[in-house]
Amino acid sequence: MTTAHEPAAPRTRLRRFLSEAWRVGLGLVLGFVFFSFVYESYSPDSEADMDAVGLLVGLDMLCGLAALLLYPFRHRFPVPIAAALVLLSIPSSIGAGFTMLGVVSLATRRRPWEIAGISALFLAAVPLGDYLVGAELVTEDDTTTWWQVGIVALVMVGLMVLLGMYIGGRRQLAVSLRRQLHSAEREREAQLHAAKADERTRIAREMHDVLAHRLSLVALHSGALEFRSDLTPEQTRQTAGVIRENSHLALGELREVLGMLRDPNTLFDGELARPQPNLGQLQEILDASRAVGTAVQLVMEPQARDRLDALSEATGRHLYRIVQEALTNARRHAPGQDVRLEIGGHAEERLSLRASNRLAEVPPPAPGAGALPGSGLGLTGLAERVRLAGGELQIDPGSKGEFVLKVWLPWGQ
Repeated sequence: MTTAHEPAAPRTRLRRFLSEAWRVGLGLVLGFVFFSFVYESYSPDSEADMDAVGLLVGLDMLCGLAALLLYPFRHRFPVPIAAALVLLSIPSSIGAGFTMLGVVSLATRRRPWEIAGISALFLAAVPLGDYLVGAELVTEDDTTTWWQVGIVALVMVGLMVLLGMYIGGRRQLAVSLRRQLHSAEREREAQLHAAKADERTRIAREMHDVLAHRLSLVALHSGALEFRSDLTPEQTRQTAGVIRENSHLALGELREVLGMLRDPNTLFDGELARPQPNLGQLQEILDASRAVGTAVQLVMEPQARDRLDALSEATGRHLYRIVQEALTNARRHAPGQDVRLEIGGHAEERLSLRASNRLAEVPPPAPGAGALPGSGLGLTGLAERVRLAGGELQIDPGSKGEFVLKVWLPWGQ
């Protein structure tokens, strides 16, 4: 089976081959330049001198071939190969080109002790090679001294080391930049995934807050139509109207949430990007709860009532959703029990909400027997909403026969 990564392997191998080929070609060119420079001015005086020089040329070519074969292994064994290339350059001018490239390659590793050792070996090999080869090829006009050869060798090794360290520095910089780029990409992907997860959580919370309330009303009124036979035609019409109205509202609000999911341009929009309920609609959900038999008593402290105008829009929306979830939980887990809502707090302090209801005297019916199914995520989403709003949540699950929910929210954000 072909994968998307297979075509990259031939390209990588071809790139490596071409990169190695031009270096080998450069080493051969430099070697032949040095070879011609060493032997071009020599003219043998006798047949014996010609035979000696022939042997020297043969040794030169043989060592040059050995340098050619060893050079590709410089990355696997950098120090031994560099040392071998330096030693082969003593009798071989052809191998000198690969020696220079090998020293440059070793210097790209930017390791002082390796560079110092190979440089010292090179400084010793150049005068030695000049002495051994020069003994056969020296002419009367040649006045080059050993210290002049040493200075040339010092300049050459200095240039090779500087060039290698510069190339190595550029490579390290490129590697560092690639790592930073990959790290930045991974960080960006992580941030994107986290943002998507947060957005999914927010949308799931909104869908639960919206649908749980509407559908609980629909379920209660549907149960009344199914099990009560004493309803008058007028009561039946009113109940059916409540079911129809809440079904349409639930569908409309669900359509808005799904529209945000389908439109990538609004995926990360804030909650204020679409119409949101506020405290002005609080009376509607209270009346809806009372209509299905859940008596709701709202008690608001005078200080809080006078300061409601100073309440931020975001906090008002959070308070509306919290009250909505409290009433939904009461209808689901304690049907028929009264709910008491207490709102208080001064502007200098925090807005407080206390929602309480007595626990059900009998266990709620089992699933399938008229019970309202719960998602199990109501209180979890409520705690997340309060945390994001900068508030605190405290839940008493009924240690004294009463379920109490306490919330503190900041007045403004």
